[in-house]
Amino acid sequence: MIINDATAAAAERLEICFSGQDIDWTKFYQPKDESQAMGTRYQLIYSALGLFVVLKRDPSQADKLRPQLDTIYRGLFDDRSWKYWYAPWQKERTWPLQKGNLTYAGRLATFIGFYIDAFGEPPADRIELDGKSTTYSDLSRNLWKQASESPSCGVSCFDNVSMLQCNAHMLINNVLHDRLFKTNFSAANADWLESVEGNLLVGKETGSMFYYGTQPNSAEANIESRAIGTDIWALFLMSGVVPEKASDWFESWQRHVIYEGDVAYVQVGEREAEKESSTNELATAWAYCLAKELGQTDRAEQLRRYLAPRAVKGFEIDPYTTGLFLMGEHLKKGVFYELVNVSHDSLK
Repeated sequence: MIINDATAAAAERLEICFSGQDIDWTKFYQPKDESQAMGTRYQLIYSALGLFVVLKRDPSQADKLRPQLDTIYRGLFDDRSWKYWYAPWQKERTWPLQKGNLTYAGRLATFIGFYIDAFGEPPADRIELDGKSTTYSDLSRNLWKQASESPSCGVSCFDNVSMLQCNAHMLINNVLHDRLFKTNFSAANADWLESVEGNLLVGKETGSMFYYGTQPNSAEANIESRAIGTDIWALFLMSGVVPEKASDWFESWQRHVIYEGDVAYVQVGEREAEKESSTNELATAWAYCLAKELGQTDRAEQLRRYLAPRAVKGFEIDPYTTGLFLMGEHLKKGVFYELVNVSHDSLK
């Protein structure tokens, strides 16, 4: 298989993982800590996001991709996707979709929102988890309500701390739910974005662009929480809601891209891989997606030259990085923004 087969290799890898009734977990990176940024829920959600973008570009693939998305949905209810919420160190003892836990609840909500938009119905009538159930609309309203009542104007993940990358999913889901069910949740998006610009922008020319977490029960930044890989992850997600801001921030963030001839990649911080926060491959895949989304063709092609041979072989953090690479292959300017903001009626 040669470099031009990278797209097909990525699609085949995801199909191997998700084409059966049950997920092939042997193909998954095994995280040291499921609560961290390489946990199973991330690997599932961002594989799915790649498939939703493929579907947006080519609705004729609905019959092929819907069963894979159904398998991913079932995987989101496997213990490995959410049971970290009951870990001994975790202070919360609530139902996993009741309060906080945006790291799981927000991503589950956006998955279901994209699914409803694509197929006209949710993957299941009710969300059944750990002996309780809810609906997509009730989950979305609960997240919106938590943000509206929070000092940070965002939803917390753990210990009343609101995270930049997770609240990007809240922004997306507020827009999705409004479009699907004629609510006005996205009116609250401006408040979280004000917290981001007023408190989480670092304002320095070295290191990460953002502090990715707030102080507990506060909009003030935890100045210890900085990561280059988290920056680019959040920037791509925010491009689906505020593309102009994401584009401006991306230009400043370019200092983290290393150019070697006609190849480019992202250099993350020394401890990010060790802490299961990000890797060079993962951050480069996010940057590739953002460059494609913003129509930056030359930059995207340089990033792709780093990723494509690795897509053929398989990435270290898979299927997560494969899902991102496949998404980048199918993006063009504004497609992710359209996925969030424009109805997908052609599949219904």
